[in-house]
Amino acid sequence: MVAGQSYHWFDRDRAHPEIARVLRPDGVFAPLWNIRDEAVPWVAGLTRIVGDLAGGDRRHEGLIDDPDLGPLFSAPETAIFSHAVPMTADSLLAMMRTRSYYLTAPPAARGRFEEALHDLTADLPETFDLPYRTIVYRARRRQRA
Repeated sequence: MVAGQSYHWFDRDRAHPEIARVLRPDGVFAPLWNIRDEAVPWVAGLTRIVGDLAGGDRRHEGLIDDPDLGPLFSAPETAIFSHAVPMTADSLLAMMRTRSYYLTAPPAARGRFEEALHDLTADLPETFDLPYRTIVYRARRRQRA
């Protein structure tokens, strides 16, 4: 079972037993996150622009503060993978327009966001990579006692 980008919403005390219930013994539960790689300066700039629109720090490291999934699961393993998605200024804007912080923003704030995004991408090549780090946890459901 995979939980992509959603695990931070789970009520762990309720979710872990339910996840264990639907997995067979030795089945795998894998929460994961795709996080923009802010080690790249323009990507860090994108996160600042998002924070200006969304109000606050929109960074997420993808690391679970306490990765212990409880007695029903083995100790989780962690792996980090790097990848990139090819973008253009238009495709980046189209993607960002699907985010809840954009959709719920007032029109004037959306306009400022789009202008800042345009300024950010003005010096990038026509096609550029949006780099990501995917952080994956993997734990196995223990045998029933």
